[in-house]
Amino acid sequence: MTTPEEAKEIIRRWNEEGWNKGNYDVAYEVISPDMKVHGAGGQIVNMGPEGLIELIKTWRTAFPDGHMAVDDIFAEGDIVVIRNTWSGTHKGDFYGIAPTGNSVSVSSIGFDRVVDGKVVEGWGELDMLGMMQQLGAIPKQ
Repeated sequence: MTTPEEAKEIIRRWNEEGWNKGNYDVAYEVISPDMKVHGAGGQIVNMGPEGLIELIKTWRTAFPDGHMAVDDIFAEGDIVVIRNTWSGTHKGDFYGIAPTGNSVSVSSIGFDRVVDGKVVEGWGELDMLGMMQQLGAIPKQ
């Protein structure tokens, strides 16, 4: 059984190594092959490590200097709650939006269930509207 403190460290490692460093192999260590993803700001995310690697590659290709900061993290039982901020410069295609050179900063929140050292389920939402406004794809009100 994974303790709440161990679960938080798994999520921190996933953020640092996967999102910030692009070490995709860490997905096979911390993500269950059967992981289920619920919600992602309208993004389609395939299940398991490959789905999460695909998601990170999309973001890291579009924002090669991107950084995922952990703003808050806590755990109770097998659920880890994390509030993040993704920042970077739009230098590659992002869901059909050509590079703008714009700097972005977008917040997200995630709930991840960690069992036996692996993330088995995740719920997440991010400010995709704010992201699209920062990229100029949607006008600001």
